[in-house]
Amino acid sequence: MAGGATYVFPQHRDTMQSSLLDALSLPADEIKHFEIFHPYALGKTLEALSTGHSFVHYCSSAAAASMIEHEQVWMRNVTWMNDSSEIAHGTMCLAAALESDVAAELTGILDGRFPNFTADLLGILNSWLPHFQQETYITCLTEQLPDEEQLGRLSMWRAYGAGSNPVAFVVNGGPFLRPSNALDAYTSPVAYLSPAQFLQQFTVVARNIINNIDYLQELGRDHVLASLFAAYRYAIICTKHPSFYEEREWRIIYQPTFQQSRRLIPDRTTIAGSPQRIFKIPLVDVPEEDFYGATLPDLFSRLLIGPSPTAHQLQREFVALLSDKGVPDAESKVEISNVPLRL
Repeated sequence: MAGGATYVFPQHRDTMQSSLLDALSLPADEIKHFEIFHPYALGKTLEALSTGHSFVHYCSSAAAASMIEHEQVWMRNVTWMNDSSEIAHGTMCLAAALESDVAAELTGILDGRFPNFTADLLGILNSWLPHFQQETYITCLTEQLPDEEQLGRLSMWRAYGAGSNPVAFVVNGGPFLRPSNALDAYTSPVAYLSPAQFLQQFTVVARNIINNIDYLQELGRDHVLASLFAAYRYAIICTKHPSFYEEREWRIIYQPTFQQSRRLIPDRTTIAGSPQRIFKIPLVDVPEEDFYGATLPDLFSRLLIGPSPTAHQLQREFVALLSDKGVPDAESKVEISNVPLRL
């Protein structure tokens, strides 16, 4: 769990917030850390826990079949994504926010407590930007809304379905929402912000830091620098142009040049005629590191087959494939969307 900047939490949490925070099983100091530096991600995580909604991966039927057969989920480089402004938009928004009056105020506070703090932070951030732009791999999920269980989302069928016999692979959110370092890959919600909206959310985090500066000073310079670097890093990676808002995306993020994983599997494949490096998430539990519920029978919720002239044949084959992989009652979990879209 990690992310950008939005939600404001009250000084005194209500009962529901407290119970949801308890469900994350995080120490009090880590909760406070997320409240200060990652309020948007924390707020979205609590919202997901309170609603209990599932997550959906829209993809081709071939990709879904491979995911089931090999019990692995692919992560692709963001430079291949359909948003041509990936990383660039977040970078632009952050650069503009760093020129604001509130950024100047934050600089004064931080540099006053830790000499040369801002210059050191921005130097480190700028040195990593080329890596973030070229070596960020993600798996994309979308929140499943209550009225989408039978139809799916029309815009997603259009975006990811042309010529591919699309499916919506619905999964339980537990493994993605529970904090864990087992994969060295982390889940974050995407924030859809214009530069002006980004500045509003940047201001929330800046005020959080300023209002808690005595507490943060006790934690030390290195802790604060690493924390604010992480906030800026996720703001860059997980801020998208507001025109993509209907995607309601969450992403699992891996940056191998920044932090190598012991468990993700590197590979190469060809997609739409283009050779690409990918990383594969094995669907296995690592309970000793609080990563569980990730095996296919536990993770899989249902499969919705999108607009396709072979929908009934695909339904038959996916039922057989899921049954072979130990998914109980697979026949009732594979359905056909009746959205009347010609792809």
